[in-house]
Amino acid sequence: MIPRRLGDTAVIGSLRTIPQRLEERQRAGRSLLSRLRRTAFWRHQVRKRIADFLRLLADWALFILVVVTAGLSTAYFMMDRGTSLSTVTEGPWTMWTTAARPDADPYTRAHFARLGALPLPADFAETWTATTDSNGDTLHSSCDYEVVVRPPPSSWWSLAVFDSGGRLIQNAAQRNVFTSETGAISPDGRFVALLSRSAGGTNWLPTGGAGNLSLVYTLIDMGMATGTGTEPEDLAKRVPEINAKGCR
Repeated sequence: MIPRRLGDTAVIGSLRTIPQRLEERQRAGRSLLSRLRRTAFWRHQVRKRIADFLRLLADWALFILVVVTAGLSTAYFMMDRGTSLSTVTEGPWTMWTTAARPDADPYTRAHFARLGALPLPADFAETWTATTDSNGDTLHSSCDYEVVVRPPPSSWWSLAVFDSGGRLIQNAAQRNVFTSETGAISPDGRFVALLSRSAGGTNWLPTGGAGNLSLVYTLIDMGMATGTGTEPEDLAKRVPEINAKGCR
């Protein structure tokens, strides 16, 4: 009986040591891992992984920044200046070809929405805008300009001056626009306006101290509006000339 009991005790003792052995192995593994973490190789690998992650993060951030910046810049240019798909340019003048039309593109709509303007439909009216003179120099209130309009027969037109933000220029004469009904026409059929701080001539448009200027020329050709006219062949003769006379 004694040997048997001793044998059972040995078996039970061996069974009890299995969890202890597993725990000892785990402790040994953890101690090995702890020792490994203290080595220069481990620290190098950790730094390398962190550097790779930060480099990837920086690359993605730069990529997103470039894409967003390029997209916003292109959209702003399309909305502010337009392209040959949405505008017609002649000298310093630009006209949005689908203004106030049902098929107007999003950039044309955004352009006039940003300005807070309500243009006449391009189906029968031409709205031309200029921010430079005929030589390409920026319009500024410190300079005097002569604007020569040669409107086609049987037409209605208007010439207005604004500041760079599209706002009316405050002046004592309360004059901001001339039309075919209010402007003095010369014997040769031309309308000659003077843009200046100082009064001069009959067709004087005050510019005050507005800084940069914007001119808007609106033309309604009755022949084209009624469908009895033809498309103009020479736009240079259709839009006004803007000639600088001198600057202060």
